[in-house]
Amino acid sequence: MKHSTKLLMTTLISALTVACGGGGGSTTPPAPTPTPSVQVLDNTADIVAERDFSFDIGEKITLSVNYTGSTEGALHLYSKAAYTTANGDVIADPTSRVTTLYPNMAGDVELEVNGNWTHLYAQWVPMSAQESEQNWSIALNNSNNNYHIDF
Repeated sequence: MKHSTKLLMTTLISALTVACGGGGGSTTPPAPTPTPSVQVLDNTADIVAERDFSFDIGEKITLSVNYTGSTEGALHLYSKAAYTTANGDVIADPTSRVTTLYPNMAGDVELEVNGNWTHLYAQWVPMSAQESEQNWSIALNNSNNNYHIDF
């Protein structure tokens, strides 16, 4: 009986200590960090632009497509390259798609491209497994802005 009373008391004291957290100290909250004061200028009345100023940096190009195959498919145009394969093919970044052309529906297409683009990347995706996909890198450096793809 003495042994079981002693065991019961030890268990109760342990349980109370754990339940109450066993003590602990008080922590002070961290001091707030001072925010630097920044002077914001709301007045834009002094900004002057030239009369011929324009944010438009686009230019129009003409892309003609001469498809001699018989399989239907889509010609996707992209503005950025993702990577270059070991054999030198440039694979376009799929998030930079500009448009999709269907060569059997349109021969010449006029596009507006960003003047900062150096290349346009084309990818032919046939609707049949008998024909392979093809990729082209078109350097946008013609002074007359006319480009052509034969395939």
